[in-house]
Amino acid sequence: MNRTGIGVTRWMLLGTLVISMVIPAPGQSRVKDVASVTGLHEVQMFGYGLVVGLAGTGDRNQTVFTTQTISNMLKNMGIELPERYMRIRNVAAVIVTGTLTPFKKVGTRLDVTVSSLGDARSLEGGTLILTPLQGPDGQVYASAQGPIATGGYDVRNRGLTRIKRNHVLVGRIPDGAIVQRQFNKNPLSSKELSLSLFAPDFTSAVAMAEAINERFEQYVNQPIARAEDAATVSLRYELLTEPEPVENDEQADDTNAGQDDTDESGPTLHLVEFISLVENVEFQVAHRARVVVNERTGTIVAGGNVTISEIAVTHGGVKVEIINTPEVIQPPPFTQGQTTVIPEPQMVVEEKEADMVVLDGTTTVADLAQSLNSLGVAPRDVIAIFQAIKQAGALQGQLLIM
Repeated sequence: MNRTGIGVTRWMLLGTLVISMVIPAPGQSRVKDVASVTGLHEVQMFGYGLVVGLAGTGDRNQTVFTTQTISNMLKNMGIELPERYMRIRNVAAVIVTGTLTPFKKVGTRLDVTVSSLGDARSLEGGTLILTPLQGPDGQVYASAQGPIATGGYDVRNRGLTRIKRNHVLVGRIPDGAIVQRQFNKNPLSSKELSLSLFAPDFTSAVAMAEAINERFEQYVNQPIARAEDAATVSLRYELLTEPEPVENDEQADDTNAGQDDTDESGPTLHLVEFISLVENVEFQVAHRARVVVNERTGTIVAGGNVTISEIAVTHGGVKVEIINTPEVIQPPPFTQGQTTVIPEPQMVVEEKEADMVVLDGTTTVADLAQSLNSLGVAPRDVIAIFQAIKQAGALQGQLLIM
């Protein structure tokens, strides 16, 4: 095992702190994994509905909108029922959400998420009745219905005991929605075809354009892709449809000699085939040197390209512990006194002797982890050490605290 692996393994033994080394893979990334065609966007949908069939875990009577919804639904079915006779313990009002992806056709299905809107205790075992889903423009794009899968349970025994697993107020219906209207705002124009990087970066954009040009050298003799900015790479699909220019008329006559006059020059690749080839082009993505720290969980995730300049690190701390040893005082015999417990706090101060290590200029985060492990640094103290190293200007990367 190399030095990096030893540093990470030993560091994970410290306790609650976990350092995850994100080493850039020796392979390359595909274009489709880090970018998408510009203009193709998803549509977020939502709708208001009812979940029925609950085992007494639905909304209570004080949830007025649930009662009104049930009353309106029954009226549409020709049933008149006063609200005072309604018992809605088996019904819950919910919000249904889903995402319509580009080119999703009418009649295809998609997954939806169902979330409780009122004061229901659980959606376990419930069934969503027909609910229209609308987009930001108010148009209905899909309708959802079906049994809900919560992946958990919430069992209560008359308020005395309770056994709960997972969150049962949010469920999911796989393939529970049917597309009713296709979103037509996803144009695929060959004149304005470009790619958008998920994480804008100038180096990555240039590397992507160079890799695409190298892939299509067999089709055209000029660049077909160009990096416009840190997030956009334009594609010149029209170069595949234009005939190759000739130098003079004699060369053109010689080239056309023996060919059928009915031949027509057309595109070498169809637009969809062109995009498919572009999406599978591989190139090296440039990663920024970052160290991400989560103070709530004590987790540190560092990139493999993060380095630390020459620096000296010392660690020492003072531990103050207050121990309460209660003392029981008994009253004298044959008196009306009562037994009294008097707290007797004792303070213990423990100061750890400070140690120092010196790191050279080629130190990585894994080396730092191994060094701090040798000092016996507590997990929570590592966050403060990283902040101090950043303030000293020795951390060659970005420090992000969550």
